[in-house]
Amino acid sequence: MVEEFPIIVIDCRAASRSLAHAWKSTMKTIFMGLQGIRAGWRFAMFVVLLFGLSKLLFECLTVLLHYHEHAGWYPTDFLLEGALSFGAALVAAGIMSKVERRSFRDYGLPGRAIFRKHFWQGILWGFVTSLLMIFLLRLLGAASFAGLALHGQALITFAFLWAAAFLLLAFAEEFAYRGYSQTTLTDGMGFWPAAVLLSAIFGAVHYFFKPMENWMDGLSVGLFGLFWCFTLRRTGSLWFAIGFHAMSDYTDMVLLAQPNTGNNGQSLTGHLLNVYYHGPEWLTGGPRGTEASALEFLILLLLFVTFARVYPQMETQALKEGQKLFRAQST
Repeated sequence: MVEEFPIIVIDCRAASRSLAHAWKSTMKTIFMGLQGIRAGWRFAMFVVLLFGLSKLLFECLTVLLHYHEHAGWYPTDFLLEGALSFGAALVAAGIMSKVERRSFRDYGLPGRAIFRKHFWQGILWGFVTSLLMIFLLRLLGAASFAGLALHGQALITFAFLWAAAFLLLAFAEEFAYRGYSQTTLTDGMGFWPAAVLLSAIFGAVHYFFKPMENWMDGLSVGLFGLFWCFTLRRTGSLWFAIGFHAMSDYTDMVLLAQPNTGNNGQSLTGHLLNVYYHGPEWLTGGPRGTEASALEFLILLLLFVTFARVYPQMETQALKEGQKLFRAQST
């Protein structure tokens, strides 16, 4: 007796359509959320656009215009690189704002607040923070002054060129790290997780891409990034952070002649005062500047505590919307 087996007929077309539908559904889940493209992918798109545009603009400058950088840090180099970096960040964010159908003001630079009170308050806080560091070093015998480094026209020229250069640098870094990126990642993970992630990246970039860095420098830079996120949270814009960032860098490196590993551990060309730092590296930071000083962590603690007391809790409409979206995606 021959046993009969059932014949199974497979509909290849139906199976193919089912697999295609499952694949499409999976890809949509990976790339799309309730409000369109997921925050992580939008952030990745911004980073690619930012680096691509920066590279393109820099190549145009060097190849077409035959521009060559100076051997050490020089204000005209900083001016050009800051302008290119900030310009690339603005264009990248502008493209993403069209993709997201979102107002450019949501990215931390509302036009109504341009160079108004928060910016100048940031300038004051940055200046006082740097003065506090040099005061402590002087008190501990780790810093000494030897008069002006420049005089006359040279002093005025370098003072203004470096001021413009560090302002552009602050615009570029703050908008790239705490402007578009912070706003976008807040949509996906909430404000503080995004702030911690971006501040860690900020510190890591300084640690891994500058020579002679140590863990204290990378950590303090990351914590300063977190503090600037805190100022964004409390003021509702990047203007305080931009003013603080620009003025603290200017005071440290231009006015007080601090060294920097990006300049081979030397003071930059055109610093205004002759200031000499002596003592152990854990105190002065050595060739890294006072960002790598143990005193910086005490100052950072004072900054967080004082700022929290002076500036009351504030949530902008953009932050509220980001939190609402995060809660909706979590349910």
